[in-house]
Amino acid sequence: MPERKGNTAAVDVVDNVPVGVSDEVLIARHEGRRVKTEETTKGDDGEVMTIHTRPGTVVLYKPTESHGYTPRTVSVSAIRLLLRQGWKEVCPDCNRRHTDKKGIESTDPNLCKARDPVAVRVCRVCTKRIYDNRRFTFDGKMGSDDKNVIEDEAYEASTPEERTKASLDLHYWTWHPREAQMMKIAPLPAALQPVVPG
Repeated sequence: MPERKGNTAAVDVVDNVPVGVSDEVLIARHEGRRVKTEETTKGDDGEVMTIHTRPGTVVLYKPTESHGYTPRTVSVSAIRLLLRQGWKEVCPDCNRRHTDKKGIESTDPNLCKARDPVAVRVCRVCTKRIYDNRRFTFDGKMGSDDKNVIEDEAYEASTPEERTKASLDLHYWTWHPREAQMMKIAPLPAALQPVVPG
């Protein structure tokens, strides 16, 4: 038997990057999935139970024009259409699913390891998170060679604080108008008034 030399073996462990499944498998796995919720209320005749049945949901990644892909919760009944429109099962920016600390798939854009975190505000009524994912991309001259374009500096700069406050104010007036009044949030401009449900 040959004598062994003192060399040791080395092993590199590399995580497999999830690539998702084929579109057909994703559709077959989720299409037709239903979620039932039960709601019990008291009525004149006693306790009434209402069972709601709706399509389940799944997180897919929506392509945007200038910000890569954005995670969105969508109905499983829309998967086939959204995949045809370029949506992805796994975030193409980081090649992973965005999962929170509990291991649950999330729509939080700050969980993407390939992008810088964005500012966020939280609604004090329903805890919805409002992200600064609508950055203005201003690259100098808007009119390029067109001498008729007015270069207006008033629209050039905005901060994450201003953008998220405007979005959160709109959210309050749209979904929580009573709380918006109590918080003394400035009324919406007249052009946005029809957006608020009566």
